[in-house]
Amino acid sequence: MKILLTNDDSQDSPLFHYAIERFQEMGDLKVVVPKEEQSWKGKSMTRFEPMDLETRTICGVTAHVLDGTPADCANFGIYHLFDDKPDLVISGINMGSNVGIGFAFVSGTIGACLEGNIAGVPGIALSQLLDRSLFRQWYVDRGFPKDVLDRLHAQSDQLLDQVFEVLFDQDGFWDEPVTWNVNLPYEAVPDCELVWAFLGQTFYGSCFKKEDGKVMHDLDTVEVDESKQADGVVVRGGHGSLTRLDMRSF
Repeated sequence: MKILLTNDDSQDSPLFHYAIERFQEMGDLKVVVPKEEQSWKGKSMTRFEPMDLETRTICGVTAHVLDGTPADCANFGIYHLFDDKPDLVISGINMGSNVGIGFAFVSGTIGACLEGNIAGVPGIALSQLLDRSLFRQWYVDRGFPKDVLDRLHAQSDQLLDQVFEVLFDQDGFWDEPVTWNVNLPYEAVPDCELVWAFLGQTFYGSCFKKEDGKVMHDLDTVEVDESKQADGVVVRGGHGSLTRLDMRSF
């Protein structure tokens, strides 16, 4: 199996390092990753600016570091790193969940998979719900506590086994250019399982504030869908959520 792996958090994300170690065991893994964090970029692509491309070793794997968006990385990887197209695009594991319509359309993690879908390649977008304190620690220290990482890796191992078992058993999985949006819980409940969920009717309000003559990103209110089978409710309840995103029906 030929796999293209990317993300939107950049090359130094510890969750991305886990993904490299995990997925290189599944087949021929090629890695193309944004040089800098590209959150909230959706499926945007670079048009006029030339992009720098570097080759580095990350977790023992040759990785191509591109100064572009996740969708840039997906397109470059699909058409320039394989003799033929890859069988699968995996994007993530994102730091933070990607649940609800509003956030799905701005997610660079999902955007990379949608770019793969345009090329006829199925995609799996993986996101990890995190406690807010971890985001603050990441921005300051560029890392997570070892005990938290060990716990997340252990529960991710179990859930990802379910993800691939369920998806690879789907009729037509390899032939349908769709994205499977997977969200992993922060603290899995004892009976944690993978739950089929729908993309919740979750939307955000203002994304910006004015500060010292500049306009800065500053997410304000979020309208959350609390329906039982909404993806956000499932993952906040300690289970993994699985949602089918078919761009052909958008």
